[in-house]
Amino acid sequence: AAKASERACGRAAAVPPAHRVDPRVSLVCILLIGLSTFASASVAVELAAMGGCVLVGIWCGRPSSALRWAAAWAALFVLCWLCAHSGVVLMAVGASLAMLRRMLCAFMMAANMVGTTRTGELAYSLQRLGLPKRVSAALCVMLRFAPTLGQEFGAVLDAMKVRGIALSPARVLRHPVQVVENLLVPVVGRVGIVADELANAAAVRGIDAPNRRTSYYELHIGAADALLLAYFAAIAGVSAALGAGVLA
Repeated sequence: AAKASERACGRAAAVPPAHRVDPRVSLVCILLIGLSTFASASVAVELAAMGGCVLVGIWCGRPSSALRWAAAWAALFVLCWLCAHSGVVLMAVGASLAMLRRMLCAFMMAANMVGTTRTGELAYSLQRLGLPKRVSAALCVMLRFAPTLGQEFGAVLDAMKVRGIALSPARVLRHPVQVVENLLVPVVGRVGIVADELANAAAVRGIDAPNRRTSYYELHIGAADALLLAYFAAIAGVSAALGAGVLA
């Protein structure tokens, strides 16, 4: 877990400081994106939010990740359209996929924040926002837990391949119980251990210290951050107006 956390920090450190979104701005943008995509059912609003997230990912030096997220959104859009035109039976499936599609933009911004933000930067930014220390500690641990969990899934999948039980759609359909046993049980067992390790690492670094923290990092909201906030705030405003019927 510690090695995975170090690798994630290394990826964040590889992003030039001039091309890294301030963590406070990222958090506010995630909230604005969530408001935008759920305040109205406008696909244009979703496209605008996704376009902004793609540009942020490219600007932060993560073009391949941004394009994968965009491709996932496009695939969900096509599936939703097919379900909507396939009769009543698949309409419920389409509604569920539409809900997931609307959340995808916020997930993309959160993934970009995880990939470009150091834990110390997040802790300091949360302190600057005045959030309680318990909330800050939970968010910092969660920031490192997400990529670490992905590493654990990858390790279990590699172990399954070595044992000759590689995961495939045919195996899932033929032996679903065995897939759950071979994949999910080891991962769930590791989750508790990883959570304890990350929590202990955060405690050793003084994340719950009673005194006000100082920071090695200097955080400034620059012109690009302000432009990003204005863009997503405008989308949220338009979405709210569409949802309230002010705009047609």
